[in-house]
Amino acid sequence: MEKRALLAFVLSMAIFMVWMALFNPKPEQVQQPEQTAQTEEQSPEQATVEQVRPIDGAAAGIAPQAAAIPEKEKRDVTVDTELYTAVFTERGGRLKSLKLKKYLTENDKNSDPKELVTVTEPSDLPLALSFKGQAGKGLEDAFFEADKTHIELQDGASAATLTMTYQGPEGLQVVRTYTFQKDSYLIGLNVALRNLSDQTIDDNLLLDMKSLPFRQGGRRYSFDGLGALLDDQLKEIKVGDIEDDLKDYKKKDYSVQWAGYEDQYFMAVVLPTEPDKTRIDASAIDENGVEIKFINAPLVMPPNTQKEYNYTIFYGPKDYNLLKGLGNGLERSIYFGWFDILAKPLLILLLWLHKFVGNYGIAIIIITILIKALFWPLTAKSYKSMKAMQKLQPKIMKLREKYKDDREAMNREMMGLYKTYKVNPMGGCLPMVIQIPVFIALYRLLDYALELRHAPFALWINDLSAPDRLFHFGFNIPLMEPPAGIPVLTLLMGASMFLQQKMTPTPGDPTQAKIMMFMPVFFTFIFINFPSGLVLYWLVNNVLSIGQQYLINKRPS
Repeated sequence: MEKRALLAFVLSMAIFMVWMALFNPKPEQVQQPEQTAQTEEQSPEQATVEQVRPIDGAAAGIAPQAAAIPEKEKRDVTVDTELYTAVFTERGGRLKSLKLKKYLTENDKNSDPKELVTVTEPSDLPLALSFKGQAGKGLEDAFFEADKTHIELQDGASAATLTMTYQGPEGLQVVRTYTFQKDSYLIGLNVALRNLSDQTIDDNLLLDMKSLPFRQGGRRYSFDGLGALLDDQLKEIKVGDIEDDLKDYKKKDYSVQWAGYEDQYFMAVVLPTEPDKTRIDASAIDENGVEIKFINAPLVMPPNTQKEYNYTIFYGPKDYNLLKGLGNGLERSIYFGWFDILAKPLLILLLWLHKFVGNYGIAIIIITILIKALFWPLTAKSYKSMKAMQKLQPKIMKLREKYKDDREAMNREMMGLYKTYKVNPMGGCLPMVIQIPVFIALYRLLDYALELRHAPFALWINDLSAPDRLFHFGFNIPLMEPPAGIPVLTLLMGASMFLQQKMTPTPGDPTQAKIMMFMPVFFTFIFINFPSGLVLYWLVNNVLSIGQQYLINKRPS
């Protein structure tokens, strides 16, 4: 029984570590009511045709513009707010750069603000407009004349607009109007189409967003890829799986609440104002990036008519309180895997505690103490059961020797022994198993919470989202994520685990005892690249467990 329990524990931990290293659990899918059967599959091109209205007097007098604008005359427009600095270009009216002022690229006060537009080719810049057919050919790189070249929103006015106008040689006029607020990451985008020609336009308008990873290299285990809320179902899809995971959506009606590119800490998404009339077509670019085309319902525009589309753009951090306050479902992007239902309350508790203590490391310590107190009775029961089993080891060994050739009789006698001494052979394991979901939830939280990014704790630990390193060596070490250095906190965790093992009642089998004593070495090796916030939790938990074990060992049996 002990061998089986030990084997189950080791296999469980091995499977857990491999799973966390190689796989990112997909979000749980919310079951939706079955849709009414249709006679044929509908695509965006077959959806209800958009309604248009006559052109107002102000736009009716604008004549088509035939001459192309030289590339050198296409200017940049800078928008400066309290939260970010954005740069738009008159080439296609696209977004050229967006840097977050409150987040740095590296954990260094001299580091540049975090850049979320990382594409390098001008033709890949996000927020390009185009048509699915032949209307407005070349619109992606066409000249959109801006009504201003600089917007300052740090002081004074709380909101401002940027209007960028394209006048095509065939009579199509496209007016982009961006709306900015000085204290919000949300950017409004209004697209007004006006048909000033004598021909009917029959096509689908597309808004194109291309994104490459927000960081160079990146962590091996973190998620980068397509994030979307489709039919109120969260989809987080790795770049290589986009085509397979979205193929079913090409054959049915669905709504697009938001879609875009996201990683561990940041996201760039589009929120259509009319989600039921919008579809997406996503694909991988450059192996690591994502291109998402937002396809609007078919548009039929007779001469002298116009149509407007509205979107909301979000380039910013995956800050739970911030996203929750927006009320548009973006907080759903903060998903901690299968144990999200446990991790979310722990995140809320972490943020609440930080308001009072002002240090996320101290908040982690407090949460560890609270969790330990919550499971104190179960842990105590586990330790007592293990201690009782240790006392029975001599008798168990005699039964094994006596009935070594009769396994059925041996099991019967051992069950009788457990019943006589009122010992549950699984009593030491079951309480631990109950705590595993909480540990995994806390693991996911501490590994993915934006709030721990570049958050200092004390002494040499200046980033709870990064592995702890003291005295950087200046050279790399195999299997240790750079920069290489002394993982002091991790070594302390391993030492505390070793001491805990020494205090824990050992099994009667010497081989099992040696295996258990090897576990601290194994965990130290695994944790060497884990975020220091997670290692801090494990260290504090071990210290509390040592204290609890000491008290139990001091009590008379």
